[in-house]
Amino acid sequence: MTGAEGLIVAYAGEHHFSPGWYAVLMGCLPAGMLVGDLLVGRLLRPPARERLVVPLAALAGLPLIGFAAEPGAGVSSGLLLLSGLGYAYSLGLQRPFLDALPQDSQGQAFGLLGSGSMTLQGLGPVCLGAAAAGVGTGGATALAGGAVALTAGWMLIWHSPAPSVPAD
Repeated sequence: MTGAEGLIVAYAGEHHFSPGWYAVLMGCLPAGMLVGDLLVGRLLRPPARERLVVPLAALAGLPLIGFAAEPGAGVSSGLLLLSGLGYAYSLGLQRPFLDALPQDSQGQAFGLLGSGSMTLQGLGPVCLGAAAAGVGTGGATALAGGAVALTAGWMLIWHSPAPSVPAD
């Protein structure tokens, strides 16, 4: 989602928001991420986190589709905050990822995960910047949100949530 985040300042400039809104918009996504991680990480047990991976991933993308309507600063802030909440999906993937790794390869796998994530985070702004040249920053942000939402749908196919433990 760094691609959409990379367009925030350009979006604010394109829509002639006052300079103070630039900082507000830049802070909404990470603020949402912090709140989402705190709520999901502290209030939910690992099986519940794992069941919420797909809905939270969808929440990370769906609000960004609203940028297709070219919203003002206030609505844009709310959309970014909601999107940030969805990033708590990653908390539900940590345990299954760790469990899928052989004990002696865990460090290497987490290093590869970190490197791959950083690489994709670098490519996101480049790709969405190119898209913004054709469809504008609002359209490119909406495309990013749609891609995340489609990915969440795709995850329904391969992500099997933790089975619920039957009550005795």
